[in-house]
Order: sequence, then C-alpha cells, then structure tokens
Amino acid sequence: MNLRQLRAFVLIAEHGSIRAAARALFVTQPAATRSLRELEQSVGAELVRRSARGVELTPYGDALYKRAVVILQEARRAQEEIGQMRDGEGGSLNLAISSAALTVLPAALAAFRARMPRVSVAFNEVAPPFSHEQLESGRYDFLVQTEYDGDIDDGFARTTLFTLPLAVGARAGHPLRHARTLADLHEALWLLPGNIQAPANLLRLAFTTQQLPAPRDVIPCQSIAVALAIIADSDALGIFVRNLFDHRLLPRDVRMVPLLHELPAARVSILTRADSPPTPAARCFIDCLHEAHAQHRPPRR
Repeated sequence: MNLRQLRAFVLIAEHGSIRAAARALFVTQPAATRSLRELEQSVGAELVRRSARGVELTPYGDALYKRAVVILQEARRAQEEIGQMRDGEGGSLNLAISSAALTVLPAALAAFRARMPRVSVAFNEVAPPFSHEQLESGRYDFLVQTEYDGDIDDGFARTTLFTLPLAVGARAGHPLRHARTLADLHEALWLLPGNIQAPANLLRLAFTTQQLPAPRDVIPCQSIAVALAIIADSDALGIFVRNLFDHRLLPRDVRMVPLLHELPAARVSILTRADSPPTPAARCFIDCLHEAHAQHRPPRR
C-alpha cells in the first residue's frame, strides 16, 4: 500500500468513475485501474464494484476510504509542516468560521498574511455535521464555531476564543420591536440561524432562564444568509450573538430588540483534531485570532 494507490482509490470513490479519477490524476485510465488493482491485492479484498451508476464501494472499500482520506491529509499536512518549519512559507490552510467570529477575522487574517504570506487560506461556513466530518478527515485544519452547551464530548480538542451574550434580532418596524422581555415574544415566529445544536434547545435555554416554556413556532435555519433574508422581510425573530449588532455586521434592516434582561451567553470555540497537532500555519492563525480578540476587547472599568 502506498500513497499513489490510496490517492487513486480516493478519487475513484469520490468521482464514482475510474475514467474521471484518471483525468483528475492526469494519468491514463489503465494506469488508474492498475493502481486500484494493486491496492486491492495489497489489502486482500475487493474495494469497488461496477454498477449501472458507475463504480461503487464495497463494505471493505467504504472502511478503507475513511482511513485513506485521513492518511492522505496527514501526509499533506506533514509535508507542509516541514516546509513551514524550514522557511515559514508554503502550503495551505482550510478552515470553517462561524458568523460570531467575524468581528476578529479581518484583523487576524491581516496579521497572518503578514507573518506567513505564501500560505494560501480558504474559508468555509461552519455547517455541522459536514464541517465536523471535514475536520475529522483532515480536510479542515480547524473550526471556529459558536456553542451554547457546557462541556461537549465529541472527540475534538477545543479552546475558548471568547464568550458573548446573545440578543434577539427583528426587522425595522417589527410590531414587537419595543418588547422588553422574552415573555412578550413567546408567540412570535422564530428562526435560528447558524445554530449547531438542536435548534429548539437554544430557545428552550433562553426561555427557561426566564421560567418560560419554549416557543412553539420555530423554524431551524442553518444558513445565516437565508435566515437574515427572511427576518429582514417578515415578522420572524432570530437569536444572534450581540457583537454582530454592536459592530454593525448584520443588515441595516435587522435591529436588536432591547430586552431588559440578559440572554444566555454563547461560547466561540476553536476546534482541532485531538489526535493530530495543528500545523505551524494553523497554530499561527489561531494565535492571530486570540491576538485580534485581545485588541478588540474593551478595557475593563
């Protein structure tokens, strides 16, 4: 078993076609087929079967695919880490960021590019469970996500970047825009954008702190853009981290409802794989995020 064989196998699995995998590898179709057959001989099992829909993984192939993706990503990370240790340059960084971290992201990115200008960076939106699968497979270097629960046992290593209170958002001119308590908002339609937990849990948490039952009319919405579009042009309400209002990162048509009591706090956490240390580039970007937060944090009175 070698990396060439694993790379061909992973691309065959992902494309569902040996021909398409060969094109992605810039080799001939017989060469891709030969790599697959060599790998099957090495593991002593049939990994793929031809079907009317192309090539499908066998149970053995499905098990190997999950491991092969991690092996290839770790090989990439090892090569990049050596290059970054040697000259501080080269490689790539692929991460997912929640909207709650947008207030510190521009400064962190500017600092990172000044320190490691030749490392390419790609951003993704946090969208569990996909983003967690990408982190587990090594395709993402780390996640910056918003969390609402206490200790979370999901196998990832995590550090807290900062904590923030939540706030209710509504369109300008909303009939309930002058509400002062959650009790006044109980019968409204609620959207929950970007919440990685079961959506009802966050509302239940907020309303339970005020000794109220959770609202009944709730629409889960993982897309921030979709949620904001609906909230800005309807009577739906949403819960956001308050710094998005403070830094004017939400559309002008979405305003904070000035409640008289605090809502539960959200935790913005940095997640990495527990079994794979971050590359120098990932560690550098994480440091830049912490430094950007320290610079944006208001002084204590």
